[in-house]
Amino acid sequence: EHITHGLDIEFGFTVETIDWSPAGVMIRSTDGRERSARAAVLTLPVGVLQSGAVRVVPELPESKRTALQAMVMGPVLKILLRFEEPFWPKKLSTLGCGVGPITLYWNVFYHAAGKPPVLTAYCTGPRAAALSRVSEEAAVDIVLKDLRTHFPKAAPKLVAHRRIDWGTDPLACGGYTFLRPGGVGARARLAAADTGALFWAGSATATRTIAATVEGAFVSGLRAASEVRAFLERGS
Repeated sequence: EHITHGLDIEFGFTVETIDWSPAGVMIRSTDGRERSARAAVLTLPVGVLQSGAVRVVPELPESKRTALQAMVMGPVLKILLRFEEPFWPKKLSTLGCGVGPITLYWNVFYHAAGKPPVLTAYCTGPRAAALSRVSEEAAVDIVLKDLRTHFPKAAPKLVAHRRIDWGTDPLACGGYTFLRPGGVGARARLAAADTGALFWAGSATATRTIAATVEGAFVSGLRAASEVRAFLERGS
């Protein structure tokens, strides 16, 4: 609510078609609704663009198509675990795991008084794919067994859990982007303002500061906003 104050945010608008030209952008939803604008910023995940779920008209230029072909969306998964009481040291903020089913654990409410004891079990790549193939209950059992190896004297009492699997989410189709061999320059091509009134942002378009991160996505948004402003000022 703080971030979106003063903005018109619309939920449940699943995009089916994006029509773009130098004159503007028209977006159509799967249920037939339409929204038009003098300019738009596209931040759809690479996996969604690659899936074909959203049709772009006219077809994107070759530079954009080859950029998307050079990228892969890797699986990312996390499980939120709420316990009756913390069983980890007070000084523990994160726990990186070189081996085992989980990449990283972090204490969600580290040093936050009065908050429930919650750990996030986070994994990427093959570890995320492995936990995605089993049921949520089985995945939680795997995580609890792993926690006991890290804290052998503890007796964790789980209250609630929730699995979030970006790889199987049709609105994400994966977590982070990776470049295929020979894909150098793909992020810059995807970010380029070469599709009329349609501009590009998102972590996959970031080359600085760090590609495929939240920070990179934020920086890409600032870049796209400046491009949109310049575009509108030229047309005014």
